[in-house]
Amino acid sequence: MKKNRWRVVPLFFVLFGLVCTAQAAEGEAARFAEQCRTAINFSGPGAPSPTVALDIGFCFGLMDGIRGANTYLKKAKSEIAFCEPSWYKNDDLAKAFVATVDKIPHLKELRGSLAAVLALSNAFPCKSAK
Repeated sequence: MKKNRWRVVPLFFVLFGLVCTAQAAEGEAARFAEQCRTAINFSGPGAPSPTVALDIGFCFGLMDGIRGANTYLKKAKSEIAFCEPSWYKNDDLAKAFVATVDKIPHLKELRGSLAAVLALSNAFPCKSAK
């Protein structure tokens, strides 16, 4: 019994941390979505400006961090937040995040990381094995 209890502990702390800090940065997700929109739309041919480079790094770093946390939960055999196709890259996740925030505007009012997890959960729901 104790062994199973520890499987949900990582998910609990991730979600608890996201929910507790959601009020601290209301509306942050709108800024995150704009940074991801900038990252997605950059097409070169030259080097990006410093501001665009920061937006690209931030957005893809956010997506990679969320993907990493989701992978950790999966390896720990805990409940995972979303089930994106294995061949997806961080820019694909960023596109899904922006599209979902555009489709569900109230997500813009949340903390950025919480909105990103919720958006990706909405875009890539896990099929239950029932």
